[in-house]
Amino acid sequence: IFDNRGQQAVAPASVQKLVVAATALDALGPEYRYHTVFAAPSSIGGDGVLPGDLWLIGSGDPSLQSADLRNGIAMLGRAGLRRVDGGVVVDVSTLRGPALNPHWAREDNGQDYAAPTSAISVDGDTIESQQQVGGVAERVWTPMTDVATYVATSVNGMLKARGIQTKSAPEIKAAPLESVVLWDHRSAPLRTLENHMLVFSDNHYAEQLLRTVGEESLGVRNDAGGLEAEHQFLERRGIPTPGMKLFDGSGLSPANRVAAITVARLLNAGPSLYLLLPEGGRQGTLEDYDFTTALGRVRAKSGHLAT
Repeated sequence: IFDNRGQQAVAPASVQKLVVAATALDALGPEYRYHTVFAAPSSIGGDGVLPGDLWLIGSGDPSLQSADLRNGIAMLGRAGLRRVDGGVVVDVSTLRGPALNPHWAREDNGQDYAAPTSAISVDGDTIESQQQVGGVAERVWTPMTDVATYVATSVNGMLKARGIQTKSAPEIKAAPLESVVLWDHRSAPLRTLENHMLVFSDNHYAEQLLRTVGEESLGVRNDAGGLEAEHQFLERRGIPTPGMKLFDGSGLSPANRVAAITVARLLNAGPSLYLLLPEGGRQGTLEDYDFTTALGRVRAKSGHLAT
C-alpha cells in the first residue's frame, strides 16, 4: 500500500525483536515451555537425607523468579528433605556464549536493560535494591555479574532458611545425564512469554530466546546458532532481507541493520505474531503514544535509539 525506502536497511533498535519472535514461534511453537528442575542422583530418603548433590538445571527460562525457586524448595521440604549430603550444583550447560554480547555498546554495560544471558536466569538476571534519589527511596535493578554463582549461593541460602542443611559449598558444573527429577517448574507458554517481550520490549527475554532457538533448531546453543536459525527461517519463508545484519536478539547492538520490507513481510506472514504486539496508546511501551483516531485499532512495536 505504501513504501518509503522500504528496501533500505537501518538500525532497527527494539523492532528487531520481531525477528526472534517470529523465528521462535515457527521453530518452537506457541505452546513451547521452558523447564527448570531440581534433580538428584536418587530420591529423598525416608530419613530426609538426599544422597549426593542437589542439582538445579536451567533451560534458559527468562521468566523464572526467585519466588519460583523458593516454592520449589518448599515443595522439597514438604516431601521430607532435611539434609543434602552434598551441595547445591547449578548446571548452565543448556546455553552457551558470553554473558554480555560483545557487539553491545560499552556504555550499556551495567544498565538494567542490558542484563546478562544465562541458562539459569532468575529475576531477569538483575538484583533489586533501594537507592536514595533526591531524598526519595527508589527501586533500582543492577545486572548480575556472575549469574550462576549468584543463583547457586542464593539457592543455598534458601535451603538453609527452610531448615535444610547442605554439606558442601555450591558449585557450577554439568549434572549427570541420569538423575531423578524432584521438582519441575514449567514456564508459561511461548506465546505468553513473547507477548510480554513485545509489549514491554524486554531485551532479556529476546536474548534468552535467541539462544534457545539456536539450541532447539540447530543444536548450537549460542548467539551464532540463534542468528543462523533466524536467517534460515527468513529464507525459507521467502521474506526479503536487503542489507540485513543481525548481531543479537534484542536490537541493542548499534551494528544491527534491518529493512522495513523485512518487518512488513514478517507481520504479513500470519496473524499470530501481530496479535502478540501491544495495542497502540493502551499497553506497554506504546501506552503514552497519542494514536488519536487509531486508538484501539492498531498494534505496533516501538524502538528507541539514544545517540
